[in-house]
Amino acid sequence: MPPVTPSNRNEIVDWYHSIPPITRAIFTLSIATTVAPALGLVNPYWLILSWNGVAKLQLWRLVTSFFLNGLGLGFAMNVYFLYRYSSQLENEVFLGRTADYLFFNLFTSAVQLAAAKFLNLYVLSDGLMLSIAYLWSQHYRDVPVSFMFGIRFKALYLPWVLVGYDYLTTGAMPMASLAGIGAAHLYYYLTTVYPSQGGRRYLNTPSFLHSLFPTSRAGFATGAGFQAYPGRPAQQQQQMFTNPFGGHSWGRGQRLGS
Repeated sequence: MPPVTPSNRNEIVDWYHSIPPITRAIFTLSIATTVAPALGLVNPYWLILSWNGVAKLQLWRLVTSFFLNGLGLGFAMNVYFLYRYSSQLENEVFLGRTADYLFFNLFTSAVQLAAAKFLNLYVLSDGLMLSIAYLWSQHYRDVPVSFMFGIRFKALYLPWVLVGYDYLTTGAMPMASLAGIGAAHLYYYLTTVYPSQGGRRYLNTPSFLHSLFPTSRAGFATGAGFQAYPGRPAQQQQQMFTNPFGGHSWGRGQRLGS
């Protein structure tokens, strides 16, 4: 019997399927929503947040406004960082709890949409990035982060460094970013801080999301080829995801949408 020739595996496809589901959806939508207007496939006006459009049942605007960016090197870098922060949250903090991570994104998005109504915001991609970065910074607050030209600080300060960088480079207050931070802080306070102080947990993942994504003890392989394991503290697991030089170098060269 002739030997069986092993099938050629596509490493990119394998990597893509290794991304946990919510992060994979965010990653895919960010690329598709940005590339489509750049290629002339759709007018970007139809993707921004317009409440007049929403009133006319253009409900997709409530989603696409979180993923629309300008195509460029800054966008590529930010999508990568978005993937890293979100993957680590989903693989460690929300390990086996896909429903809870989905609810985090739905809740913070709803809060940002409410803020956008009053702040006249039309694109919320910065807010999406900062909401995920803020929650990551709270769970990995003592992890060293390198930013720009090797400036190092604790992850706890990362969201504020990004906001400050935005302000210095654009001269305008990044209201979408602040809305994302505020939304994530509200989620973190209601689900972690206040209950840990003996208070009631007022914010819980709806049961229908648990029905769609049952709690599992299985982990997902990360893009780096590592496996997240249940029951391991997040601060311990983060050591598996540091770069070869001993620390996270997840600072950014350019902001989303710039």
